[in-house]
Parts: sequence; C-alpha cells; structure tokens
Amino acid sequence: MYGPGERMKDVVKGALLALAVLLQGCEPTGKTAETQTPAVPKVDIATVTPSTEPLTTRLTGRMEAYRTAEVRARVEGIVEARTYREGQEVKAGTLLFRIDPAPLKAELAAAEAELAQARAAADAAEDIAKRSKQLMADESISAQQYRKDFFTEKQARATEKAAEAKVQSARLKLAYANVTSPIAGRARRAEVTEGALVGQDEGTKLTTVEQIDPIYVNFAQPMADSLALRQSLQNGKNDSKLILRLRLSNGSTYPLNGTLLFSDWAVDEKTDTVAMRAIFDNPDHLLLPGMYVQVELQQPSEKQAVLIPQQALTRTREGAYAMVVDETNHVHSRPISADTLEGNQWRVTDGLNAGERVILSGSALKDGQAVEPKQATLTTQPVASKE
Repeated sequence: MYGPGERMKDVVKGALLALAVLLQGCEPTGKTAETQTPAVPKVDIATVTPSTEPLTTRLTGRMEAYRTAEVRARVEGIVEARTYREGQEVKAGTLLFRIDPAPLKAELAAAEAELAQARAAADAAEDIAKRSKQLMADESISAQQYRKDFFTEKQARATEKAAEAKVQSARLKLAYANVTSPIAGRARRAEVTEGALVGQDEGTKLTTVEQIDPIYVNFAQPMADSLALRQSLQNGKNDSKLILRLRLSNGSTYPLNGTLLFSDWAVDEKTDTVAMRAIFDNPDHLLLPGMYVQVELQQPSEKQAVLIPQQALTRTREGAYAMVVDETNHVHSRPISADTLEGNQWRVTDGLNAGERVILSGSALKDGQAVEPKQATLTTQPVASKE
C-alpha cells in the first residue's frame, strides 16, 4: 500500500510528463523552418524601346525686331501733319511727319541775305587788295598799308565762308522739317499729334520703325546643354541636323525653321544659363517683337535615346533610377538620366539600352533579388504633333 505522500508524488510526476508531451507537440521542428523556401515575387516588366524622335529641348524665348529705329524730331517746331497710318509698312525715306517749315524758311532767307552781304564785302576787299598791290609796286603806298589791305580781304573771305555755312545749316534744318523713315519696316503708333511742339530741348520721339522680316528670337539654354551643343557642333558632323522651330502661344508650330546665330560667351551667375539668339524669316509678319514663344531646339546626338514607361522610373534625392531584370531574372538598380517625356513615356538619354527589361513599380525590391517577370500590356500615348 502507498501512503498519501507517495500518491501525491505520482500525481505530480504524471502532470509534468503530460505537460512535457504537450509542449513537445506544439514546438515546430528546426529542420522544417530552415528548409522552408520563400516565394519568388511576380513582377510586371516592360521592354526598353528606342526613341524615334530626335532629342528636342524646349526653351522659353522672346521675339525681337531685326532692326529698330527711333524716329525723332531734329529741329524745333510745331507738328503740322502725320503722313502715315499707324502699323503701316514703310520704305526707307518715306515721309512720316511734317513740321511747320515757315520759321525755317525765314531762317534760311536771313542766312542767304547775310551770305550775299558777306560776299559783296569780300569782293570789295579783294579789289582794294589788288589796287594796293599795284600801288606798292610803284612805291605809292607803304608795305604796311598793303599788308593791312591784304589781311582785310582774307578776313572778308572768312566771313563769307561762315555765311555760306549758315546757309547750309538753314537748308539742312528746312529739310529736317520733313521727318522720314531711316529704315524699311513697320511704323508703330505715333507718340505725338498734330499741333505738338517738338524738339524744343531735345529730339522728341515721334514714332518707332521696326524691321521684322527677318526677326530675332532670344532665349537662354542651361550651361550643361549649351556645352554639349558646342562640342557637337565643333565636331562638324551634325551641323545639318540642328533644327530650330517655334511653338506659338496658341499651341501651333511656326512653319519656317530658324538658324542659330550665336551663344553668349558668358554664363549668367544667377541662373547658370547661356544667352542665345536665332533668326527666323517672317514674310507674313506673323511673329511680332515682344512675343513669347517656345523655342524647340533639336540637338544633334551621337547616341540614340530610349523610352520607358513612366511608372518604371523612381526619383530620389540622389537622382533617377530604374529596376532592371537581367538574363537570370535577378533585379539590379540602374541610375539613369531622364528629363523629358514623349507622350506618357520617359525619354532616357543615359543608363539604359534598347531591349533591356525594366520593372514597373519596383522600388520595394532589393538589388540582386530573384523575381518572376511577366510582360505587361501597356498603352502608349503618341507624341504631340508638331504640325
């Protein structure tokens, strides 16, 4: 027979044994956890395609007249008439304003009278000088008197020359009463009206004439792009491929291409850009000075750009990158250069080649991770027409 103490020990041992069996059944085996293989993630991919469009940079530009002439009053007087229509195309020498010529005619008449008087005095002095020369030969007068008469003639001739200059000046002022255009172009609005007093203290601005065929466009290009363009043009291989177009404010494209004239030799320290200028033919005068336009500069490039879907690109503070799937279906992060869009695709100029596979929305994947790629079906938006 067992005593009460021994029975209690047996109950405790049984309970401990049952608990140990229960815990052993709940504990997973180490080998099972170690041999379990994680699932390979499935990813949608797209194939990198070459771009069919040339590299185009769009920059904001402003039109400027080819030549600009400020027409000013060159004589003082009252504006008698405006002889042109504002906005009219004029030729060089076309009469634009007429200043009252009456005071100028009177000034010319006074100058001509002064000239006649000076000429008569000079002729009289010349006769006296000739007679004094003969008398001095006969020793009828002194050499001192002859020299006096000789210099009197010289002074009279000088006075005559001064009077002639006054006449020329008066005639010139009278001619300035007819204000003409110095260049051919479009005459802008009049700055004065009939009856206005002009030229009293300085040359009053009457109007402006602008030649707008051809016409300039001024714009600025980032220094890095300007440097690449210079290097490309210096090679002498891509001159014929450089194309300049204008996109107007209504979205249409100007039908004529332009020619790049120059890029400035200085860099703007505030914007890190280089000032540039191009020239366009403007026979229909569709382009006007002061107009803002988009300059489309098709830059020559030795390397063809490629396209990737928008969702395949990720941007961080360090730059842009895409996740590329290699031949063994492993993921690799690839830094790329992509600054412009073609339709709904990024134009990649560096970092990718045509035919490579990129992951759509693969920013959560790790570099070197194995994946199961699946070709995605995407809809590509066409590039906006330039016509």
